[in-house]
Amino acid sequence: MQAGFFSTDITPPIGAVRAGNYSRIFIMGVTGAMKVRAAVFEQDGYRVGIAGVDCCSIDRSLIKKALDHVLELEKIQFNETIISASHTHTGAAASSFVDLDLVAKMDPKIAALTKDTAVPSEWYVDWVARQLATALIMASRRIEPARISTGIGEESGFTFNRRLFLKDGRAYSHPGKMNPDIVGPAGPTDPSVGVIGAWREDGTLLGCLVNFSCHGTTYGSAGTHADWYHFVEETIQRIFGSETGVVVLNGPCGDVTQVDNQSTSVDFGAAVCRRLGRRVGAEAVKVLCGSPRHAFTKLAGLTKVVPIARRVPRPDSLPKAWEDVEAHRADPGHPDAVFGRERLYAAELARLQPQKPVILTAVQIGDAVLLSNPAEYFTSLSLRIKAESPFPNTLVVELANDCIGYVPDKAAFDPKTGGGYETVMTAYSNLIPEAGDIIADNLIAMSRSFTPEAAPEPPPFTPGKVWDYGRRGPDLD
Repeated sequence: MQAGFFSTDITPPIGAVRAGNYSRIFIMGVTGAMKVRAAVFEQDGYRVGIAGVDCCSIDRSLIKKALDHVLELEKIQFNETIISASHTHTGAAASSFVDLDLVAKMDPKIAALTKDTAVPSEWYVDWVARQLATALIMASRRIEPARISTGIGEESGFTFNRRLFLKDGRAYSHPGKMNPDIVGPAGPTDPSVGVIGAWREDGTLLGCLVNFSCHGTTYGSAGTHADWYHFVEETIQRIFGSETGVVVLNGPCGDVTQVDNQSTSVDFGAAVCRRLGRRVGAEAVKVLCGSPRHAFTKLAGLTKVVPIARRVPRPDSLPKAWEDVEAHRADPGHPDAVFGRERLYAAELARLQPQKPVILTAVQIGDAVLLSNPAEYFTSLSLRIKAESPFPNTLVVELANDCIGYVPDKAAFDPKTGGGYETVMTAYSNLIPEAGDIIADNLIAMSRSFTPEAAPEPPPFTPGKVWDYGRRGPDLD
């Protein structure tokens, strides 16, 4: 197998539209570089492109632009790609929470409301697409023979489910730190640190893929920053060298962040960001150092587009949504205005496109499989996928190859015990409650269409004999 890695810069300037919010806000400062980090794997002409992009979300139209550039400039076609948004909340908007391809077909009154949302600037989208293309092209040019290592580490105690049950029996998103009514978390976390390494024959590390599940919200709002993903890369490169490629692929974390609502901890800021990134990076280093390297030859992929129905807002709820929007014209960031606007979007999306095409991709690399989906996916669903996958090393990647917003588990929609803003009907969260399980069922089936590659058997072992030095003693006089 061959592998190559490359990274490019996509740091936005001050004044660009910032992502990670339902309202229109702007970048007020830049405190760290934003990147596209890419890897290419190839075996017998079969080529896979994998990239992590420092942005909140990335849609299929931007990815298509990038792949079109790759084809035009280098005549390279990938058999499969997994292009994933890191989900940092402080970067510039590279895609919109609203499907912009459908906005032109919306009721003009509703389409006009997008001026109050984080619609990306065309020049930035174009630049990110070109830089993504550059990273994939250069990674392709740099491919060389590689031995592959795979493994799963664990980093626990620094991520928490942000949905908690209160004494009234319902689940709430971020109900307030140390709220005396908190009973406990409404879902799990996933401490797994999945790692795939590509090594030269001389033992040096070409690069690696790292998969871990946590929101990109640790840095806070002090300025544009790549969040904890940056410090994963920095930690690994300090051990293996600055030229080592590091592609961080965020795992399903639609309900998991660094915020511990059941303690008085400080949960935001550069120190918090650095601490989480270094811990994940250090765990990845341990996995890389401790995993055997094999001459794997199995590289395969599969993409499936699954249509999933959208939820439809009650018609009698729409006049109230308009009232909320009109009542807060002077303050479009008011929560009532935000969710009134979002309900109107959701209604139009359901009318124009009753079923959302959901892109699912599986890529096998030796005895590991990457399973990607385009959602902010709940962690409980990811854990089920991992439990039912036949691969010993299963890496589940979210917000990949498109963006369909929050996809909670079915329990989150329970009329009595469910809740949390992830379940509210918006342009970003509008698929039916069964969507999470539909995605899981398909990804599990896709993983089962491959057979994990067995590591080569070690040579026969000859039992040893007692060492001459070791048979001597004890001397007491």
